[in-house]
Amino acid sequence: MSKKIRIEITPAGEIHAKTLGMHDEECLDYIDIVEQITDSVTVDSEFTEEYLRAQSRQQINQRQELKGK
Repeated sequence: MSKKIRIEITPAGEIHAKTLGMHDEECLDYIDIVEQITDSVTVDSEFTEEYLRAQSRQQINQRQELKGK
């Protein structure tokens, strides 16, 4: 999947942005860009399900490596 940022502006003027196809904490590099192009300030953020799944897999792999040593 290619890297994308989905931006939604609600009728109330709220801006919601979601990164797609990015791995690890790479998505954090785009917060400033989204703020600049939307002339906004981040109020709240959370990691995507995709990020959390990748972190979980990484932790499982690390545990397995430690058990194997």
